[in-house]
Amino acid sequence: MSPERLIAARYLRSKHAYGFISLIGYLGMTGLAIGVAALILTLSVMRGFTSAVEDKVAAMDGHLRLANAFGTGMPIPDSVYQVIASHPAVVSITPYLTSHALIRKGTLTDGVLLMGADFHKLQQAIDVNAYLTTGTLPQAGATAQIILGEKLAQSLHVSPGEKVYLFDIGYILENQGIRGQTFNVAGTYRSGMVEYDELLAFTALDHAQELFGIDTPPSRAIINLVDRNQAGAVAAELEQQIGYSYYLTSWKERHAGLFAWLTGQQFPILVIFGFIALVALLNILSTLGLVVLEKQRDIGILGSLGFSRRRIRKIFFYQGGLVGLIGTVAGIVLALALGLLQQKLQVLSLDSDIYFMDALPVMWSWEALAGIPLIALGLTILMSGWPARKAAAISPAESLRYE
Repeated sequence: MSPERLIAARYLRSKHAYGFISLIGYLGMTGLAIGVAALILTLSVMRGFTSAVEDKVAAMDGHLRLANAFGTGMPIPDSVYQVIASHPAVVSITPYLTSHALIRKGTLTDGVLLMGADFHKLQQAIDVNAYLTTGTLPQAGATAQIILGEKLAQSLHVSPGEKVYLFDIGYILENQGIRGQTFNVAGTYRSGMVEYDELLAFTALDHAQELFGIDTPPSRAIINLVDRNQAGAVAAELEQQIGYSYYLTSWKERHAGLFAWLTGQQFPILVIFGFIALVALLNILSTLGLVVLEKQRDIGILGSLGFSRRRIRKIFFYQGGLVGLIGTVAGIVLALALGLLQQKLQVLSLDSDIYFMDALPVMWSWEALAGIPLIALGLTILMSGWPARKAAAISPAESLRYE
């Protein structure tokens, strides 16, 4: 080890003439550790939150939605399905229809968005079975059955095995009378997203067609892909192949406002927590400055022994680097400990009706675990520049005049 590093390490460990210098140094390292840990955990939580929301939205929406610009009266022909199915990125295609209806149980009434689709194909696009909390998926050929969101079922006080009545809202609004149908509740699901659980219900395609008086094939379809993150690019390719009047929207486009909000929240949160690390860096700067004042005699002796100004600067750069290294390593350890504790025990819980999840999610990334500590270490060394220049500028003759 070079003499500069040995001296820097000794200055870091030695007791100072004024105790508050040591205190400020320890506070600086502690503050840096807390700042680094806070930034790592912030990025990891935001990454986990975004990933959890993306998983739920993609799971309930499918990756792409195909529709006809002319509306529900224009079914999608088999030729279009064949073109889409031939694309290597496409995994499944699920034709469906949706329309609004009134649902009634006794004296309780609510609105519902009813999706009709083949349940076997629907499982390939939206894994309803994974979200079931009670009951089972209807079997093919069964009587009219329906899957309700848990929130909707609770508001109607209905359980699996009971009957509900659905009425076509459009038919009523057009003053054509009342068209309705009885459905048996086969089960309830809970996706964790209130807007789905309170509104969306599932039934077989033929029963939905019967309720809404539709005798033509669906004009919409859900398309799932090998990689959901390629949905935008695949949609552009398919639209060129199938031509007008069909269009595709990706799962991110359908929820553009939500994802824009998630992205917009990241920068200000990082800035706020970054001030913690900034305060710690200022403490480290003040500590090194005080060490320079306290060690003027030692610096003068080193100069008289032949230490060049460059070598004296190195001593304080090394000292700042050691302080930064200790603080950043401690910050990484602290962040990992708190993050793993949250992952294992879920200490911080959330209201799933608001946040789409039951506990605060933590997802590690190399950007957070490596990028933030490296930036913090680099800034610490950079902050050491001013004390290092001041130390190098001390004249041995002046510092030893009264010794």
